[in-house]
Amino acid sequence: MKKAWPMIMLLLVMGDQGHSAAVSDTCDELWAKREERTFAGQAFRCYAEAARANPRSEELWVKTALAGYYLGELIPLKEKEPRLKAFEEGKEAALQAMKVNPQSVGGNFWATVNNGRVTEIKGLLSGTFDFGLCIKAMTEVTRQDYKYYHGGVYRYWGRFVHEIPSLGRRMARFTLEDSIDLYKRSLEVEPNFFMTRLYMAESFLEDGKREQAKKQLEWVVSHSPDLLPEAIPENRLYQRQARELLQKEFGGEDQD
Repeated sequence: MKKAWPMIMLLLVMGDQGHSAAVSDTCDELWAKREERTFAGQAFRCYAEAARANPRSEELWVKTALAGYYLGELIPLKEKEPRLKAFEEGKEAALQAMKVNPQSVGGNFWATVNNGRVTEIKGLLSGTFDFGLCIKAMTEVTRQDYKYYHGGVYRYWGRFVHEIPSLGRRMARFTLEDSIDLYKRSLEVEPNFFMTRLYMAESFLEDGKREQAKKQLEWVVSHSPDLLPEAIPENRLYQRQARELLQKEFGGEDQD
């Protein structure tokens, strides 16, 4: 792939539609191999360069935002700075998509989701969480396409409730059951996206409902990631995380 970068950059500089399409195809080819971190990073950089060369392309900015988010997900938790950089750049790409089209479904969704990850890394007191963006952007996504990214609106709000400290949840009159109910609604949209079940299991665990958590984790571990063909790399990633959590929480217990 290193040999391909000079050609990619040349095509970007030349900048006509045919060359731009060729660059986009190259980025898509890299994205198809995103299960490996190296290719995920190359796809992200490829989309970012293509978007900068074609700044009026909402599609390229959205692809960059998604690629930044996925790259951040793929990087291990212990590598804090690279993860933070990926999510921050993913958010910025999403905001660029919103500049092109304020109603951009992908722009609004990925700006909010990347911002949430940045806040998780930096902490709630860091001042990075943009609640106004959160409400406005997710309202726009819900209005246009609540099914976007495999029931992503419901999953986002479920995780939002989960991440609120317990005192804050009580003050806001939220419960972990609210989080779980939102995940269930997400699963009604797309039952085969493993991230949703992993998140549900984590909320069950925090709520003291270990058997329900175990069932969700065992479901993820025992099913094939290709149940959702367009998200096989993502499902494999969350399947690994589910397996690790299952071992951590239930390793000494009999598995069904």
